[in-house]
Amino acid sequence: MDLDSKIDSPSILTYHGFDPVKTSMRFLIPLQAILLGILVWAAGLFFIPYFPVEPYEYPKALFFIIVVGLLTIVNFVHFFSFDGQFSFRKLPLEIKVLFCVVVAECLAFLFSTNHLHSLLGAPYRFQGLIAQAAIVIYFLNVVYIFRLLPPASRKLFFQWVIGAAFASALLSLSPFIFENSFFYLAAFKNRVYGALGNPNYLAVYLAAIVPFLGLFLVSKSRMTRFVIFTGGLFLLFVLFLTGSRSSWVSLFFGLFIISILAAWKKRTFQILIIALSIFSLIAGIFLFQRSYETQLFHRFSLTQDNVGSVMTRLHLQKAGFRLFLERPIFGTGQEMITDHIEPYLPEYLQTNRVFYIDRTHNEFLDVLVTQGLVGFFTYMIFWITLFWIATKHYLRSEVLHQSSFDASLFLFSISAILIIHTYYFMNFSVISANILLYLFAGYVVAARYQKRLLS
Repeated sequence: MDLDSKIDSPSILTYHGFDPVKTSMRFLIPLQAILLGILVWAAGLFFIPYFPVEPYEYPKALFFIIVVGLLTIVNFVHFFSFDGQFSFRKLPLEIKVLFCVVVAECLAFLFSTNHLHSLLGAPYRFQGLIAQAAIVIYFLNVVYIFRLLPPASRKLFFQWVIGAAFASALLSLSPFIFENSFFYLAAFKNRVYGALGNPNYLAVYLAAIVPFLGLFLVSKSRMTRFVIFTGGLFLLFVLFLTGSRSSWVSLFFGLFIISILAAWKKRTFQILIIALSIFSLIAGIFLFQRSYETQLFHRFSLTQDNVGSVMTRLHLQKAGFRLFLERPIFGTGQEMITDHIEPYLPEYLQTNRVFYIDRTHNEFLDVLVTQGLVGFFTYMIFWITLFWIATKHYLRSEVLHQSSFDASLFLFSISAILIIHTYYFMNFSVISANILLYLFAGYVVAARYQKRLLS
């Protein structure tokens, strides 16, 4: 029995035409979706002006924890009112593996070199054990909510996700329209960053959502297709203005992988053509910069030793690996890179005043450094398991009876997960990107879990 028929079925509690079960179900489920939508919009629009000071992402982290707490309370009310039965055996494999990730996080905290920082989070990022626990709870909430949402509600929800991307992009252009002191573009050499506080944060936020525009390109309305196509060009233009190199590489990789899946399953090659076009553009810029070392594309340099060059990230990652060798099993603890990495950095980075070095610019290496081999392997097993199961689910014939929209939504969610992780391979995790990452991951798990329940 699906959700709609469950809601519409007669209830033994019906009294004089009033059914408290039906009424509560129809009240709680929209409330759950609204709270989830608030988090997605807050990820791109919760205002963070340029702060070269310690609070930086603290307001967004605190808001995230508060809303996740409210969401959890609402979901508990729904669960104990209408579900009431819990079986660990019936949980999706991804959630079972996630419990191992939680254990690894706790071990990293236990062996931390500074328990207070590892618990609350260090200045700027604030992604200590409390924030990590909130992310896990958020992911479980997402799975629970998407398991309940009917198809029409899912479609509406993802329309609002796309709307959040456009709102974030429009806000980032405000300094070009009127001067204001809230968005200080000179701090990032005229790269736009909107309400996210950093151009790269805005870039990955937009790049992860761009593929979902494909949900509406198949519309029968020419006007709708024109609006979506024009909107896609606008988001790509703003993505270019962020000056983020890694977001373009991430967008290509995410689209390229799902283009292979689409070609294998449906024998369609439109996504592959788009992905290869992006790759050609990226490769052309890198080759041009390698030959001429221009100022226009200096951020694509592989040879310059300035703090904004690609070589800088390689130096940070080399230093991070040397730091990992100091504590290889359980790591240094959450948020402990800053306290230990400086001796391994080249001189021009030790004395730089441009940015605060608290990451290695590779999220996977960050996990290896802060949580050791134990945390790294559980983290990788979780994401590999999720991607492998999701890919198998998409390619298997049982997905064919889904609507075209649901199948595309599932495919683009896989793409967004890959985009964010590819970005993380060249950068580090941030709260806004994690909100999207675990949103799409939760949808992928819930969609497969829901189909299993209905079967």
